[in-house]
Amino acid sequence: MTLEYREITKEDLDNYKTLMLPMIYEELSEQEDINSEYICIASWLNNEPAGVIITELEGNGDINLLSIWTAQKYRRMGIASALKDKMTEVAVNLYDWEEGQYGDDIILKTMYSLGDEYRKPFESWLEKNDFTDFCILKNAEDNNPEIKSATAEIHFMRFTG
Repeated sequence: MTLEYREITKEDLDNYKTLMLPMIYEELSEQEDINSEYICIASWLNNEPAGVIITELEGNGDINLLSIWTAQKYRRMGIASALKDKMTEVAVNLYDWEEGQYGDDIILKTMYSLGDEYRKPFESWLEKNDFTDFCILKNAEDNNPEIKSATAEIHFMRFTG
């Protein structure tokens, strides 16, 4: 399996609409330059989109995982994990990591509110990808959905020339 990675641009955003959360698609559609605040990467397999990851960059080097989705026929093939790894590689290279500025870790964070059909596989994927500190941010009450969060520390080595 050879994955090809492509940056998602405003011009080709519609090609990936079915592979991201609707509210994230709407948010990106309203942005003039989606790649100034977000890392948007698609993976392609067999000449078609196989998965998408959308993350938001924070000024301190942390990253918010907003959406990650794999096309139904490509699930359980490691594509979501490969997207996370590719996004991490891109993020590490985007920041100006001056000595002692942020440490040697990126904190990857996510908040989610999903029904059991999607929540259980998503939490399983999060655990496999070293997410910890699972917590409930808001209990389900008054017909409002429960909101959960999780974080992962991504360790990297800085090379000085």
